[in-house]
Amino acid sequence: MFARLKPYKVEIFFLLLALLPHLVISLSNPNTILDWYSSDDGFYYFQVARNLAAGQGFTFDGLNPTNGFHPLWLFLITPLFAFAQLNLLLPLRLLVILSALLSAGTAILLYRIVSRYTSTEVAALVGLLWIILPRIHVITLHAGVEAGLNALCILLFWYALVAFSPSSDRQMILRRLAGLGCLGTLAILSRLDNVFLVSFGGLWLWLRLWQRPREKKNPRAGQWIWRFTTALAFLGPIALFMLLYLVWNQLAFGTPTPVSGQIKVWWGTLRNTVYGFPVRHASAFFGQFVTDDPELGPWSLFTAPFYAAAEWLLAAFGQGVTLVARRVVLLASGAMLAILFSVLIFKQRQFFNKSVRGLGLLPFFLGCFAQIAYYKVSGSVAQQPWYWVAEMLFLLLALSLLLEASVLWAKDNWPKTMRRWFAKTSLALVAVLSVVFLNYIHSAIRAPGDGSNHYYLHRSAWLAAHTEQGARIAITGAGNLAYFIQDRTIVNMDGLMNSYDYFLALKEGKAAQFLADLGVDYIFGNEYILTETNPYAPMLAGHLAPFAVYVFADNELPLWRFVP
Repeated sequence: MFARLKPYKVEIFFLLLALLPHLVISLSNPNTILDWYSSDDGFYYFQVARNLAAGQGFTFDGLNPTNGFHPLWLFLITPLFAFAQLNLLLPLRLLVILSALLSAGTAILLYRIVSRYTSTEVAALVGLLWIILPRIHVITLHAGVEAGLNALCILLFWYALVAFSPSSDRQMILRRLAGLGCLGTLAILSRLDNVFLVSFGGLWLWLRLWQRPREKKNPRAGQWIWRFTTALAFLGPIALFMLLYLVWNQLAFGTPTPVSGQIKVWWGTLRNTVYGFPVRHASAFFGQFVTDDPELGPWSLFTAPFYAAAEWLLAAFGQGVTLVARRVVLLASGAMLAILFSVLIFKQRQFFNKSVRGLGLLPFFLGCFAQIAYYKVSGSVAQQPWYWVAEMLFLLLALSLLLEASVLWAKDNWPKTMRRWFAKTSLALVAVLSVVFLNYIHSAIRAPGDGSNHYYLHRSAWLAAHTEQGARIAITGAGNLAYFIQDRTIVNMDGLMNSYDYFLALKEGKAAQFLADLGVDYIFGNEYILTETNPYAPMLAGHLAPFAVYVFADNELPLWRFVP
């Protein structure tokens, strides 16, 4: 048995490393589980999944239908949240395990894709980084959103794409293209903006299939028919499923695309809003490529460490740490690194020629760039770190080639005695990184407790104590409150998880009337956001009667009576 498993030792290691520590987390005390989920956006999904599992349909508040979600993640987690009727924490525990399995699957796919062009050691290291890097871990396991599934679906598609080898059997090619189209559909349904990555990947493959397989009788016959047929075989499943998805959205929700994305574009048209700013100039567009802000910076997995190193250097030399100084150091270090990479690429140009083409890095990058441009040019705001999963994958794929090129250079230039230590050093590095990761996971375990003093439960208990049973309470960012509060209805006032009709009311300045017709009794949330910024200040003017104030640590959140 063990002999049969030996060829899969790397995959088994990834599975155990990802699963076992998170199994410990999933069995930990309530304080640990509550603190594990760091994003309120995850609870948007949890609440809709809970309602869907309970037979209430696609709704956040039980009153309004909503489509403000990426469908594949919601459908995947809904069976877990059927257990919410037994215990609210049980689905959250199960989700820790599911997310760990997704992380392991992504690491295995990274390893297998990369190992086609690199050594086993380099491929294993890159796969390991997906599991252990804190920035990736926070996004894919702590946020509770679609990021982990998104990464897995992207790599499933790309793994099949780069492994596609044209044959002389035309029917076989068309069947495989249809299968690849189904994997592309999964990637798009896991996150809709993957349409750019799938499109560029499909175009790249289509050009590789440009020439029809030769026939003995007439080798040049029907070239354009062949090109049309291959395009249709790949695009057919994608077009069919996406058409069904758009029609379903239109019939069920009154709009073909998720309302959350539409609202974020609309926020970009408002002045004096807390949701960020749209990119209006080319300098701002390209500036966001080098920012260390994980929400704005698509490449922050790469740029953030350089900003941290720049701060350390400035502090070490007694210089003031300012934004301008950081950027100067960043650009200087980036330029030096670019020179080193350029020399390395030139020295190993044959390797890069083959591997960059084989991994499809150019269409991958173009897909990433198109996705970034869409968000920045469309005016969408309030972008989140999990938008940039494809960019993180691209950086790891690129890193694998740079590491392999460095190894190849070392083998050509280092003495044999030093080269013998390479494998041992690699194993030692993996061991050290694994121990660091286990310590990182251990640091997430909190002191024993029932969670009653955790913000999520404390706030919902306070609100329940200050409102009557059956009360309807509107709040922005309502995810965890809606999930944990009992016998009250939480209405999502920012509209990300609300109906298309509410979005129209927001745009038309009739949102207060919409809330009144809905029977909202209270407004709860950040005073500055609700009374000083758009769109809430003009919307709620004259409708707020002070009632109570919730205090937790340094936070004060007013509760108002809603006056229709």
